[in-house]
Amino acid sequence: MNSLMTLFLLAGLFLLALAGIFVAYARTPGMSPNDQTSYGAVYAPIVWDLGMFLLIFAIWGMAMMRQDMDPIARLLMYLVSFILILLIFVAPNLMFRGVPP
Repeated sequence: MNSLMTLFLLAGLFLLALAGIFVAYARTPGMSPNDQTSYGAVYAPIVWDLGMFLLIFAIWGMAMMRQDMDPIARLLMYLVSFILILLIFVAPNLMFRGVPP
């Protein structure tokens, strides 16, 4: 389970980077407007949302599953995951609106 949470963390970071790549690719000159719209307005937010979900799930899962960690480190992970989950409930547009311009 520990390796699965680590893979979720890495996959979430990779998907966030991939969303940034999609936005940068959509802004290259010489692309057709249809490609710019599809990469910048469709694919990038979908990949960004999936990456944020995996990242938050991995932080929360590591705090729950990793019993071998230092208690202070686990408490910090609980605190970070709690703040991120509260941000999802209070201001979902803050995290899930897509790649910042």
